[in-house]
Amino acid sequence: MEENTNNNNGSLVNLNERQKNIASLVDQSGTVRVSDLSREFKVSEETIRRDFERLEKRKLIKKIHGGAVRVEKGIEVPFPKRQSKHILEKEMIANTAASYVEDGDIIAIDASSTSVLMTKYIKGKSLTVITNSIGVTLELAHEQDIRLILIGGYLSESSMSLVGNFAERVVQDYHVDKFFFSCLGVDLTRGVSEIHEDQALVKKQILSISDQLFLLVDHSKFGEKSLFRLCDLSIIDYLITDNKVSINTINELNKKGTRTIVGEKSN
Repeated sequence: MEENTNNNNGSLVNLNERQKNIASLVDQSGTVRVSDLSREFKVSEETIRRDFERLEKRKLIKKIHGGAVRVEKGIEVPFPKRQSKHILEKEMIANTAASYVEDGDIIAIDASSTSVLMTKYIKGKSLTVITNSIGVTLELAHEQDIRLILIGGYLSESSMSLVGNFAERVVQDYHVDKFFFSCLGVDLTRGVSEIHEDQALVKKQILSISDQLFLLVDHSKFGEKSLFRLCDLSIIDYLITDNKVSINTINELNKKGTRTIVGEKSN
């Protein structure tokens, strides 16, 4: 296996061959699991965790629960920075997603930047909105016809959302007509994935109580894989994206039973 050429060569000094190969695998795939590496290198999971410790000290990887990720993806991108990326595409996706919201709906909205943008297009409707997003809450707090339910939990500052066991337990008692959410990555084989376990667990719980699922993803999310798998693409009712996604990808998604919609600008 070739050594990782993208990292600083000085950072690889005094690493054993397994550690160098792990660094290379993380750089190539973006994420790795402790259990997978244990099987591949025929060593204990504890040995892999010690390798992770050493590699993280060299800033070659970032440890997360159950595995490791590339350094640039290991820390959740702060919400303001995420909100400013691909803004035109996200506006089109948000506007189109909002067109599926009808008076009387009970909807859930996650803490993604696209979902927060969506809030401005649902104002004035008569709805119940369930969310763990501080941003969504602030946007809709003064809407008289929207009953807002904020899921409790502890604050994830980078995403401005509430997560944790309490949030998961509260959600299981609800029913949702439509869940609008995003993710870190969409892969045609692996499906929908998220980078942080806390976010993934809350979303999984909401997925389980929702009648219809709306995945909101711009073109940059396609081909990306992350450690925590949320769901198969086949269970997504509508995937709303932008016009930079290839027609071949859209056709593949439709074959899987995921109706794919290209977002449109607001009038």
